[in-house]
Amino acid sequence: MLVAVLDRESESDGSTRRGGVVDAGGAEVGSPAPDFVLPALDGDGEVRLSDFRGRPVIVNFWASWCNPCRDEFPLLEEALRDHRADELAVIGVTYRDIPADSRAFVKEMKATWPQAVDDDRAVADAFGVRSIPITFFVGADGTIAARQFGFTSEAALAEPIGKLLSR
Repeated sequence: MLVAVLDRESESDGSTRRGGVVDAGGAEVGSPAPDFVLPALDGDGEVRLSDFRGRPVIVNFWASWCNPCRDEFPLLEEALRDHRADELAVIGVTYRDIPADSRAFVKEMKATWPQAVDDDRAVADAFGVRSIPITFFVGADGTIAARQFGFTSEAALAEPIGKLLSR
């Protein structure tokens, strides 16, 4: 089931939130990953999980204020580089962050993967995100192969990537 989220919602401070569309399925290991369409953080188009079907995908929920996220970004970049032949993809999804701060963080970290804005947290809710960083490893078939709450080393990332690529 797809759930539509209003394109613009007013906040109490007068600002607006951008919404997206998310498949309201579950996010347990072994289940299909909730599909989503979210605005791109850079303002240029949308990020769709379904666009990566047929490839292994890491979906990473993060925020600029999250110190462990600083440790993860270089490791994600390294994973992309090391697993290029496996067609590994990474999608970043901001969580409870100010978009301008998120954009500055991505620039500072020199992240090269697509970043999406989940202002209304519909996608985070569909994935069951309650705290960050949290990362979902989605197989080429769209099924969640592993879920990891934070990782701070290449070794900690190796096991879930191994599960992801062995599917």
